Amino acid sequence: MLASDVEAELRAAISRILQSRSQRKLIIAGPGTGKTSFFRTLLEASSGDQRSRLVLTFIKNLKADLERNLADLASVYTLHGYCQSLLHRHPALRGGLTSRFRCLPSLASLIMDDWTYLRDGPAPHFVDQMRDLSCGEDVAFYFERANYYDAVDFDDSVYRTLTELRKNPAPVKGYDLVLIDEYQDFNRMEAAVIDLLADSNQIVIAGDDDQALYSQLRGASWDHIRALYRREDYEFFPLPFCMRCPEVIVGAVNDVVSKARELKRLEGRIDKPYRHYEPVKGADSRRYPKIGLVMSSVQRQNANYFGRYIEEAIRAIAEEELKEAEEKGEPAALIIGSRQYLRQIEMHLAGVGYTIDTGRKRGMRLERAQGLEILAEDPESNLGWRVVLHFEKPLAAASCIRSSASRRSSLVGALPEKFKSAALEEALRWVKEHREKPEGRSPDEGVGPSIKLTSFEGAKGLSAQHVFIVGLHAGDLPRDVNNIADLEVCKFLVGLTRTKKKCSLLVTRQFAGKPKTPSPFLRWISGERYELTKITAQYWARAAEAK
Repeated sequence: MLASDVEAELRAAISRILQSRSQRKLIIAGPGTGKTSFFRTLLEASSGDQRSRLVLTFIKNLKADLERNLADLASVYTLHGYCQSLLHRHPALRGGLTSRFRCLPSLASLIMDDWTYLRDGPAPHFVDQMRDLSCGEDVAFYFERANYYDAVDFDDSVYRTLTELRKNPAPVKGYDLVLIDEYQDFNRMEAAVIDLLADSNQIVIAGDDDQALYSQLRGASWDHIRALYRREDYEFFPLPFCMRCPEVIVGAVNDVVSKARELKRLEGRIDKPYRHYEPVKGADSRRYPKIGLVMSSVQRQNANYFGRYIEEAIRAIAEEELKEAEEKGEPAALIIGSRQYLRQIEMHLAGVGYTIDTGRKRGMRLERAQGLEILAEDPESNLGWRVVLHFEKPLAAASCIRSSASRRSSLVGALPEKFKSAALEEALRWVKEHREKPEGRSPDEGVGPSIKLTSFEGAKGLSAQHVFIVGLHAGDLPRDVNNIADLEVCKFLVGLTRTKKKCSLLVTRQFAGKPKTPSPFLRWISGERYELTKITAQYWARAAEAK
């Protein structure tokens, strides 16, 4: 097909969506199909202004990308960020929270400990109940404690907002356009918030059930997007062309889907076109016509063939590709796999001087410093004292929490004076030290190409010039070759489709002294799409001679 014909087909697909008068639209958009640029086109064609258009997505790195491209046209939030903004703006939604409430990741774990201290038994799984909309009377305890701490966690902020909006949905009415991204990653509770938005606003929901990776982590399900696809009140549109990946990756994705369907996997999947887009990816496809299949004889810390090979490949990345990655704020090299392989690769790359982004973020795990920072600002804060107590001996923490609960008093009143004085002094020292040492890059941080290591789940929302998927072995992915899970197929698809230039798949015959067998997923891709490289001691000897 001529490039002009392909361009015309894409314009026609977008035109059909723009011309549709449906109040509810479902866009099935595979990886790299130009969803963000399409969102911009849709927003530009919409009535209203930035304040009356809303874009919601799933996680922060996806939100950051949308915000860079769409913030001049719409208000962009994660769903939990949107719910928290509603709580701040609408007193009727807050219940017992003040307008100054804080968001503390891990608040739910503190409240579960409170249940144990105050009820003398194992705590209910509050968050799971919220996500599944199956809360019983126990949830009253949760929100009583959350109000006491004047704080929310991610999930409870959504649940609290949903509960009140069901009584009065006025705060979510009046948008000219609502766009929802990555709908396949929402759980039942989050999908219910979207339903409320759809009841009174023009809405466009985008997603792809092939990229649903969070069912084991947070109760998300592809069932929600598949259910919308079957509903008569939603009009369905596909975005058919991949504008991220070279042709070989698009072909490999279709190979994997075809084999999965042949083996009766991905039952209920939404059928969708996924095609190479020559006008954008033709040059990359000709430069990188093959997937690298790298098979090493061994992989261990003192024979780190994965790390050495990836180092060699990174050093060979063309200067213009490094510049392109830097301009787009993307990694030049994205390394995807499970922790045991990434750990060894990280050690090697760091050892030869590369700066590595592992994606490990502060603030998601509870730290004593969070409590100190709160106390430096508000010495009476129940939340600040509760965080600090979390890091004391459990019996001491339990005693203070029981005492304050029985007296219905603030937590600070139940603390020993000596402990209280020492903690407040520590809080002031901590804040003073951190104000004098503002965060920033060290002189050598960020030198060289941008390299990111991540899990398959962490790769969602990312793309990179060069992608390396490591540890594709039977027993790793998939765990059980005789019972391959749909989720594992989706992980492989997500990994492949992060690629903008070249993808390399790395396997070994032996890891940490144990034999390994290549994943059956490798056979699901047509052999003609591979370029095989065998990594042995002789390979390195020849490489040394060539230098």
